[in-house]
Formats: sequence, C-alpha cells, structure tokens
Amino acid sequence: RPDLYEALARLYKQKYKDHERASEFYAKAAALPDAARFDRRFSAYELSYCEGREREAYERLRALYYEGEQERLPTLITRLKFLEDKLKIPQGQRISDKKSSTAR
Repeated sequence: RPDLYEALARLYKQKYKDHERASEFYAKAAALPDAARFDRRFSAYELSYCEGREREAYERLRALYYEGEQERLPTLITRLKFLEDKLKIPQGQRISDKKSSTAR
C-alpha cells in the first residue's frame, strides 16, 4: 500500500531530516500501481536535498518537467532552477522561465 511508504517517507523527512531515506520511500510508493501522482515528484524533491545526488535529482525533475504542464508546479520549477545553478547547467540547456514552453 502506497500510504504506508508515504507515511515512512514523511517520518524520515520531518522527524529525522533524512532526505535520502524519504526519497527512497516515496519512490517505493510511486512504484505501486495505486500510487498518488505526487509520489514520484516528492521522491525527486527529497533527492534534490541530498549532497552528491544532485545530478540524479536534476535528471528526475527535468524528466517530470517535460511530461507536461500538470507537472510544472512551483516547487518543481524552483528545485530545478536551484539545481541548474548548482550543477552549472549551460544557459541553452536550462528550462524556460515561462510557465509554458509552448507559449511564444
């Protein structure tokens, strides 16, 4: 059941401040058939706070971003932009500052 993994993820995030374990439990929840849409996103968010795992978090968040508008939430964009700066992603490879990449 995804809700049990989600509860463990919240415990590790909030009580233990262990973002890596929180990410793992959100990922386990996301792998289940009846998982909430946010589980994959939350797993990537938590991973983005883990020293040494920034590149992996960036790739996961970027993949979510390119799934479409429904994934382009403020926190996702904020974490992506933070990682773009930290990883020194070239300007031409960064996400657009516009809400929609289709708007010109």
